[in-house]
Amino acid sequence: MIRGNHDGLLDHARYGPLGENVLLLDRERPTVDIGEASFHGLSHGGQPETQSFLPQYPQPVLGRINVGLMHCSPDGTSGHDPYAPCSISDLLGHGYDYWALGHIHKRQEWRSDGALAVMSGIPQGRHIREANGGSVTLVDIDGLGARAEALPVGLVAFRQMELPMPAEEAQDVRTDRVRKALAAGRSGDAPTVLRVMMSGPGAQVFSAQSGEAARFLGALAEDIEGVHLDRVLVRAGNMPETAALVSDLAMAMREEVKSPGFRDEAERILADLRDVLPSELREVLDAGELDELIEEGLAAVAARLSQAQNP
Repeated sequence: MIRGNHDGLLDHARYGPLGENVLLLDRERPTVDIGEASFHGLSHGGQPETQSFLPQYPQPVLGRINVGLMHCSPDGTSGHDPYAPCSISDLLGHGYDYWALGHIHKRQEWRSDGALAVMSGIPQGRHIREANGGSVTLVDIDGLGARAEALPVGLVAFRQMELPMPAEEAQDVRTDRVRKALAAGRSGDAPTVLRVMMSGPGAQVFSAQSGEAARFLGALAEDIEGVHLDRVLVRAGNMPETAALVSDLAMAMREEVKSPGFRDEAERILADLRDVLPSELREVLDAGELDELIEEGLAAVAARLSQAQNP
């Protein structure tokens, strides 16, 4: 194992010994040999890392399978802070057979003729913005190279769904249709947390009173095994001129959030919030999540603006 940017200073043994078969790789011991494989890795030390770690990694051991562990931001992972940024082409050209990468919570694979790199993601999504989380990666390496297989292990699924609401619909028909839609939103056999966007002209009946939509859907979800509501948003059908105003304002907000001043202030607020959170919760407000948090906020504000414009 190696330490990442969030656990660089963590005392891994604070709950007891890690065990003799758990090997922590760092600058004092960057390589360990197990069977026919040599595992190489460098741990983060707790400070921001703005340069690539790759030049500090050992050269591959000739005649052995070489596996690298690295916590980094590969190119192509936009929207995340550049912790130990590294070029994928440089990684694949370093001479290792396989790179096990960490940091980004979305699974990705990169391959060259002689090497494979996998950002395995996370075994369990933590919130609605991590709907793609919930797997581990099993890797086979032999004379033909490395092959990776994603194995689902997540116990809880997170999903977002849009629920169209027609203007004319009998109450019993609406209730039955919405109940079936919520049941269909469940991900396989896993308990599923749903964020629902109610849209269309029929959504107006729910937008006048705060919480009415959540109460309506919540009552139906209670009777569906394995389905739980995260949040209910309403995008009501507006008059054309009102919709245009909301659209213009939403566009202006999107331009504003791109400004350096806005992002600097947002990062400051996130840092202040992280300081008062327990250490195990700070990742939820990691600066790498900023773009997704902003997008979620814009969607929520636009939905509330739509509600406010309805009589």
